Amino acid sequence: MQKIKVGIFPTIKNEDNKYTKTYEYLARYLETLDEDKVIPILLTLNQKEPLKSQLALCDAFLLPGGSTVHSSIFQVLDYAYTNKRPVLGICLGMQQLAMFSYWQKNRNKSSEEIENFVLTKIPDDTHHKLKEKIANLDQAKHSIFIEPTSLLYKFLQTQTHEVYSFHHDTVIHIESPLRITAFAPDGILEAIESKDQDWLAIGVQFHPELDSKDVIIKKFIEEVIKRKKE
Repeated sequence: MQKIKVGIFPTIKNEDNKYTKTYEYLARYLETLDEDKVIPILLTLNQKEPLKSQLALCDAFLLPGGSTVHSSIFQVLDYAYTNKRPVLGICLGMQQLAMFSYWQKNRNKSSEEIENFVLTKIPDDTHHKLKEKIANLDQAKHSIFIEPTSLLYKFLQTQTHEVYSFHHDTVIHIESPLRITAFAPDGILEAIESKDQDWLAIGVQFHPELDSKDVIIKKFIEEVIKRKKE
């Protein structure tokens, strides 16, 4: 079987210090990927522009969770959209996917302006118990409702799903080619995906990598392989 190459972006520590700047890659993402099907490509990321020579190596991209939005991620997603490379965005990765849909039509705006328009803060403890999440992972677990016509539903074969959720912000604005595909009971947006049949792009606000029984990442990889063969 020919393996696919999945580009994984890092979170960045000490970004303002060129001597101690560090890239970190969450081990759970790598452990979730089936080594018989996937070659992970650990990509770099900076504030100026992505290295297209790196992007060209990849059949698909995984945008991880994190806390900082980098303006160059919009160019990464523009590359993925233009070249129809599949994307899976997790937590911050989903938020960046939503921001990209707005950035496409508002490229003159700063990343801060885009972030402020697309996201809003969630009041503490109204969506999940942030202070208790480390001591007890299940405190961050809640249900979501899934649109039955969505690819997410195709992956999970259910309209309800239990997820682990650790986010301080929520998406309040998306534009074409994206659509909303899942909500939490309190109305918080939990998943989006591309309406463009030629571009496989899914964003989830929760963390499927934390649940060993969750098949979203596995099914995403299977869909990438299927489409590459077609």
